[in-house]
Amino acid sequence: MDVTDPSGTTAEYEDTVSADAGTPRDAGFADVSAAMREAAVGRLPLRRGVDLDLESLAREAGVDPGDARKAYPGEWDLLTDLVLSAYNAMGDAAERQSSGPADAVGSASALSGSYLARWVEICLNVRRWALDHPDEYALIWAAPVPGYSAPPETMAAGARTVLALLATLHQAKEAGVLASHAEDPALSQGMRRNVEPLTAGLLAGLPDPVVTRMLTAWTQLHGMLGFEAYGHIAGVAADPEAFFVHAATAMGVHVGLPRS
Repeated sequence: MDVTDPSGTTAEYEDTVSADAGTPRDAGFADVSAAMREAAVGRLPLRRGVDLDLESLAREAGVDPGDARKAYPGEWDLLTDLVLSAYNAMGDAAERQSSGPADAVGSASALSGSYLARWVEICLNVRRWALDHPDEYALIWAAPVPGYSAPPETMAAGARTVLALLATLHQAKEAGVLASHAEDPALSQGMRRNVEPLTAGLLAGLPDPVVTRMLTAWTQLHGMLGFEAYGHIAGVAADPEAFFVHAATAMGVHVGLPRS
């Protein structure tokens, strides 16, 4: 714009030219951006692709390629081994007993009953493993690897963590202190389709209201773990562990464990 032109004629002309010239350019830029976005979104499913070329991995590991092929006939065999290892490591963490009352679990124990304290301990142990091994955690709890279908044996390993939590619920139920939350709303048809397979399987023996709350707690647990393991906790909680203990305690009470 020519600010020295007192009549404004030059300025108006240049503004008009800029506007006229900018319109097709902006439209073209928008078209390019839309096309690029569409192409990029099409590649997003590949973001969980993993490079498990056996020969290159064998060279990197200092292993004879022939021996590597004997151990892992294909790349998916190696991936299954990684998945099993991650699930079992998480299960080991869930089943581990507290090393002492000096940590955050001790604080939870001082404020709550033994069942609730054990629930929080399990959640904390899983959290610590996930933060120490974010890549392994992502392998089993982030987006699935395209083209890979985990074999049935991974399901048993994957169930160990939830079974540790369920053991606490069953113990509380046997002691007569597990609240079933009878005031919860009746299950919709869709929610009953979600609950019935669980009550007939992994969560057998627990009241329907407890099963529905356990389903909520389980998904919330991994939501919190992913939120922190993938770096989204910054700026949200100044003390992430204190936040996690508070939330895990609330989840345990929500499911039906007694406060004392």
